[in-house]
Amino acid sequence: MLMCALLSGCGAPAMAPVELTLREQAPLAGLAANQDTSGHWPDERWWHDFNDPQLNALIERAMRKAPSLDSARARFETASRQLEGRQADTRIQIEGSARANQSYSHTDLEYPALGLPGFESGSTGNSQRSNVGLASLSFGWDFDWWGKKRAAIEAALDQRHAARLEQAAAASALQAGITRAYMDWQLRQAQLSALDTLLNSARDSVRITALRVGRDIENPARLDQANEQLSTLEQQRAGLDGAARLDQVQLAALMGVSPDQLNDLAPRPLPQLDTALPNEAGLELIARRPDIMASRWQVEAGMRGIDQARADYYPNVSLSALAGFLRVHPLGTGRNEDVSVASFGPAVTLPIFEAGRLDARYNASRAQLESAIADYNQRVVDAAQEVARQTVTLSRIEAQRDAQATALESFQHRLELARERDARGVEDPRALIEAQQGLVREQMNRLTLEGELLDTRIQLIHALGGGYHGRVPERDARYLTTGSATDEP
Repeated sequence: MLMCALLSGCGAPAMAPVELTLREQAPLAGLAANQDTSGHWPDERWWHDFNDPQLNALIERAMRKAPSLDSARARFETASRQLEGRQADTRIQIEGSARANQSYSHTDLEYPALGLPGFESGSTGNSQRSNVGLASLSFGWDFDWWGKKRAAIEAALDQRHAARLEQAAAASALQAGITRAYMDWQLRQAQLSALDTLLNSARDSVRITALRVGRDIENPARLDQANEQLSTLEQQRAGLDGAARLDQVQLAALMGVSPDQLNDLAPRPLPQLDTALPNEAGLELIARRPDIMASRWQVEAGMRGIDQARADYYPNVSLSALAGFLRVHPLGTGRNEDVSVASFGPAVTLPIFEAGRLDARYNASRAQLESAIADYNQRVVDAAQEVARQTVTLSRIEAQRDAQATALESFQHRLELARERDARGVEDPRALIEAQQGLVREQMNRLTLEGELLDTRIQLIHALGGGYHGRVPERDARYLTTGSATDEP
């Protein structure tokens, strides 16, 4: 009767889903109804599509030595060791011990003469030794009847999954960062080349204007204007050269090397890469983003934490055994005394009066799960906004590029006319120079748009997961509701 009453007091709270709802798809809002969805998900080595061996070598080198990956690797190793510790808790525990002590006692007494017959002064001494030896072997095993240790192992395994995915997310961010810095450096090199062409033509214009001013056939103010234009172009070149150096510094920092080790980079043409939104991007984005998947496994770990907290309400049953041998040589006895000890049996621990400790732990585990769900949902929303933002930006830049193509054709036609008039000798030579400068400036505008377009495509590739593809854990209906959060604002 008493045992039944005790067991009835160990009842765990009923399982109930938490209030928050787990999102099942990314809300890609704000996209046009005619948005192109004919694209493909990025490959695992998506940067190979640029056909740039120089870039491939940089990323491969960074994946081996980049300092930004060290902390992610360390977290994964920590999670792996914690999992091993949880697994060890489920195995039989055997411990042995041995101890030996020696005691020594010595008394030394001196006494004076008392002036009485038979009580003369003198001294006495006595020494005694005692030895104690103890050897024991203990055995213990906890029965995991309520699944507490199993839940702890699963939680540690989920944490390791999350750490591995955090490592993948760090690698994806590194790959995108290196590619963006490298392509921006290539853009600066192309702009510097075009600006050098402008500088050469500006110097020609200054030379021609100076000759005409020297012959009194040109207003000296025109020479000042030509020099001002040359100075402006030189300032622009200094700014572009500084931006290219900053790209090199950023690239070196991402790779964990000195900027001097990247001095052998060679300019290459900007690659052309078409990137469109894949079909069903909202449904598949969760499984494609390693950072979202890491948060999803944190949700799984939170549910296993609740399982552990519920198991604390139930009795803990263990089996233990002990065998020991004791040998004692007591002080002053001159003999040994031996004692053998052995025990074996089960033990039951009941949580009867815990002063709210178990309830507090259980409620804390539910709060941790809700926090993990909120973090996961926020990551899904942020990822969807990032994809939508890059997609809209991509459409805007493509429209600007198409419109700019008309202006580029106009400048090319103007240059052809200037060349014809210069060939017939009916035009000031500076008119041809100005036509060339106009075309080069428009080509630089084109380069700027191409650079923005390329950078946006790289960011979209990263927003789409950078080639990762994982498996979404199945929903645990005990703690997660079956509804969808995709319609929430």
